[in-house]
Amino acid sequence: MKKYFSMLAGAMMLLAISYSNVNAQDGVAKGDFLLSPFIGGPYVYAGGGFTMGVQGEYAFTDEISGGGYFAYTRWDYGYVGSDISYNFIDFGVRASYHFAKLLKVPNKKFDPYAGAQLGFVASSYDYNGSYNDPYDGGVRAGLYAGARWFFNEKVGVFGEVGWALDAVSIGATFKL
Repeated sequence: MKKYFSMLAGAMMLLAISYSNVNAQDGVAKGDFLLSPFIGGPYVYAGGGFTMGVQGEYAFTDEISGGGYFAYTRWDYGYVGSDISYNFIDFGVRASYHFAKLLKVPNKKFDPYAGAQLGFVASSYDYNGSYNDPYDGGVRAGLYAGARWFFNEKVGVFGEVGWALDAVSIGATFKL
Protein backbone atom coordinates (compact mmCIF):
# COMPACT_ATOMS: atom_id res chain seq x y z
CA MET A 1 0.00 0.00 0.00
CA LYS A 2 2.94 2.34 0.72
CA LYS A 3 4.06 1.88 -2.88
CA TYR A 4 0.70 3.21 -4.17
CA PHE A 5 0.83 6.25 -1.86
CA SER A 6 4.36 7.03 -3.06
CA MET A 7 3.33 6.71 -6.70
CA LEU A 8 0.29 8.99 -6.18
CA ALA A 9 2.37 11.61 -4.35
CA GLY A 10 5.01 11.53 -7.09
CA ALA A 11 2.42 11.93 -9.84
CA MET A 12 0.87 14.91 -8.02
CA MET A 13 4.26 16.61 -7.70
CA LEU A 14 5.10 16.06 -11.39
CA LEU A 15 1.77 17.53 -12.47
CA ALA A 16 2.22 20.54 -10.19
CA ILE A 17 5.73 21.22 -11.48
CA SER A 18 4.71 20.81 -15.13
CA TYR A 19 2.11 23.59 -14.81
CA SER A 20 4.16 25.96 -12.66
CA ASN A 21 4.84 28.60 -15.34
CA VAL A 22 1.21 29.77 -15.70
CA ASN A 23 0.02 32.89 -13.84
CA ALA A 24 -2.27 32.29 -10.86
CA GLN A 25 -5.76 33.72 -10.54
CA ASP A 26 -8.19 33.83 -7.63
CA GLY A 27 -8.26 30.58 -5.64
CA VAL A 28 -11.85 29.51 -6.28
CA ALA A 29 -14.31 31.45 -8.41
CA LYS A 30 -17.91 30.92 -9.45
CA GLY A 31 -18.11 28.28 -12.17
CA ASP A 32 -14.86 26.47 -11.30
CA PHE A 33 -14.89 22.67 -11.15
CA LEU A 34 -12.22 21.22 -8.87
CA LEU A 35 -11.06 17.60 -9.07
CA SER A 36 -8.94 16.53 -6.10
CA PRO A 37 -7.30 13.12 -5.62
CA PHE A 38 -6.18 12.57 -2.02
CA ILE A 39 -4.66 10.26 0.55
CA GLY A 40 -5.40 10.37 4.24
CA GLY A 41 -5.43 8.64 7.56
CA PRO A 42 -6.22 7.36 10.03
CA TYR A 43 -9.71 6.36 8.91
CA VAL A 44 -12.04 7.84 11.54
CA TYR A 45 -14.78 5.19 11.47
CA ALA A 46 -12.47 2.32 12.41
CA GLY A 47 -9.50 3.95 14.12
CA GLY A 48 -6.90 2.85 11.59
CA GLY A 49 -6.04 2.42 7.95
CA PHE A 50 -5.22 4.82 5.17
CA THR A 51 -7.55 6.13 2.49
CA MET A 52 -7.14 6.87 -1.21
CA GLY A 53 -9.90 8.75 -2.98
CA VAL A 54 -11.09 11.57 -5.16
CA GLN A 55 -13.45 14.46 -4.57
CA GLY A 56 -15.01 16.81 -7.05
CA GLU A 57 -16.76 20.09 -6.39
CA TYR A 58 -18.40 22.85 -8.37
CA ALA A 59 -18.22 26.49 -7.20
CA PHE A 60 -21.82 27.78 -7.21
CA THR A 61 -20.52 31.18 -6.02
CA ASP A 62 -17.09 32.51 -5.03
CA GLU A 63 -17.82 31.31 -1.47
CA ILE A 64 -19.99 28.16 -1.79
CA SER A 65 -19.13 24.90 -3.54
CA GLY A 66 -20.58 21.42 -3.53
CA GLY A 67 -19.95 18.05 -5.03
CA GLY A 68 -19.17 14.46 -4.22
CA TYR A 69 -16.46 12.06 -3.10
CA PHE A 70 -15.44 8.42 -3.53
CA ALA A 71 -12.82 6.71 -1.37
CA TYR A 72 -11.31 3.32 -0.58
CA THR A 73 -9.70 2.37 2.73
CA ARG A 74 -7.87 -0.81 3.67
CA TRP A 75 -6.89 -1.51 7.24
CA ASP A 76 -4.69 -4.54 7.99
CA TYR A 77 -3.49 -5.49 11.41
CA GLY A 78 -2.77 -8.64 13.26
CA TYR A 79 -1.47 -10.06 16.46
CA VAL A 80 -0.10 -13.45 17.46
CA GLY A 81 -2.26 -16.16 15.90
CA SER A 82 -4.57 -13.91 13.89
CA ASP A 83 -4.81 -11.87 10.74
CA ILE A 84 -7.44 -9.14 10.47
CA SER A 85 -8.27 -6.97 7.46
CA TYR A 86 -11.01 -4.48 6.66
CA ASN A 87 -12.04 -2.84 3.39
CA PHE A 88 -14.22 0.27 3.34
CA ILE A 89 -15.77 1.98 0.31
CA ASP A 90 -17.18 5.45 0.97
CA PHE A 91 -19.14 7.76 -1.34
CA GLY A 92 -21.35 10.75 -0.82
CA VAL A 93 -21.84 14.50 -1.11
CA ARG A 94 -20.00 17.42 0.43
CA ALA A 95 -20.43 21.19 0.62
CA SER A 96 -17.83 23.83 1.47
CA TYR A 97 -17.74 27.48 2.42
CA HIS A 98 -14.61 29.31 1.17
CA PHE A 99 -13.43 32.02 3.60
CA ALA A 100 -10.95 34.00 1.43
CA LYS A 101 -13.27 36.98 0.80
CA LEU A 102 -14.74 36.99 4.31
CA LEU A 103 -11.27 36.97 5.91
CA LYS A 104 -9.90 39.37 3.27
CA VAL A 105 -7.02 37.04 2.45
CA PRO A 106 -4.54 39.16 0.45
CA ASN A 107 -2.90 36.24 -1.38
CA LYS A 108 -5.18 35.04 -4.21
CA LYS A 109 -3.41 31.65 -4.32
CA PHE A 110 -4.61 30.73 -0.80
CA ASP A 111 -8.11 29.25 -0.32
CA PRO A 112 -9.19 28.44 3.28
CA TYR A 113 -12.49 26.53 3.57
CA ALA A 114 -14.65 24.39 5.86
CA GLY A 115 -17.60 22.15 5.25
CA ALA A 116 -19.71 19.10 5.89
CA GLN A 117 -20.28 15.82 4.13
CA LEU A 118 -22.90 13.11 4.14
CA GLY A 119 -22.32 9.73 2.61
CA PHE A 120 -22.56 5.97 2.75
CA VAL A 121 -19.95 3.38 3.66
CA ALA A 122 -19.87 -0.31 2.74
CA SER A 123 -17.37 -2.59 4.46
CA SER A 124 -15.97 -6.10 4.32
CA TYR A 125 -14.02 -7.91 7.00
CA ASP A 126 -11.80 -10.98 7.26
CA TYR A 127 -10.66 -12.42 10.59
CA ASN A 128 -8.89 -15.75 10.15
CA GLY A 129 -11.35 -16.70 7.41
CA SER A 130 -14.46 -15.48 9.28
CA TYR A 131 -16.58 -12.86 7.51
CA ASN A 132 -18.70 -11.42 10.32
CA ASP A 133 -18.20 -7.67 9.88
CA PRO A 134 -18.25 -5.67 13.13
CA TYR A 135 -18.40 -2.40 11.15
CA ASP A 136 -21.81 -2.11 9.59
CA GLY A 137 -22.23 -0.21 6.37
CA GLY A 138 -24.44 2.80 6.65
CA VAL A 139 -24.85 6.54 6.50
CA ARG A 140 -21.93 8.62 7.74
CA ALA A 141 -21.66 12.36 8.32
CA GLY A 142 -18.58 14.48 8.89
CA LEU A 143 -17.09 17.96 9.28
CA TYR A 144 -13.78 19.22 7.93
CA ALA A 145 -11.62 22.33 7.59
CA GLY A 146 -8.92 22.79 5.01
CA ALA A 147 -6.91 25.04 2.77
CA ARG A 148 -5.65 25.00 -0.80
CA TRP A 149 -2.58 26.60 -2.27
CA PHE A 150 -2.64 27.13 -6.03
CA PHE A 151 0.70 27.05 -7.87
CA ASN A 152 -1.01 28.47 -10.94
CA GLU A 153 -4.53 28.86 -12.36
CA LYS A 154 -5.00 25.09 -12.86
CA VAL A 155 -3.02 23.16 -10.21
CA GLY A 156 -2.73 23.31 -6.44
CA VAL A 157 -2.33 21.24 -3.30
CA PHE A 158 -4.64 20.96 -0.30
CA GLY A 159 -4.82 19.65 3.24
CA GLU A 160 -7.82 18.92 5.45
CA VAL A 161 -8.37 18.03 9.09
CA GLY A 162 -11.57 16.99 10.79
CA TRP A 163 -13.95 14.18 11.46
CA ALA A 164 -15.01 13.25 7.94
CA LEU A 165 -13.28 10.23 6.34
CA ASP A 166 -9.82 10.74 7.80
CA ALA A 167 -8.39 12.84 10.59
CA VAL A 168 -5.89 14.30 8.07
CA SER A 169 -6.00 14.29 4.25
CA ILE A 170 -3.62 15.74 1.66
CA GLY A 171 -3.82 15.89 -2.10
CA ALA A 172 -3.70 17.81 -5.33
CA THR A 173 -6.39 20.03 -6.85
CA PHE A 174 -6.98 20.46 -10.57
CA LYS A 175 -9.29 23.11 -12.02
CA LEU A 176 -11.08 21.75 -15.07
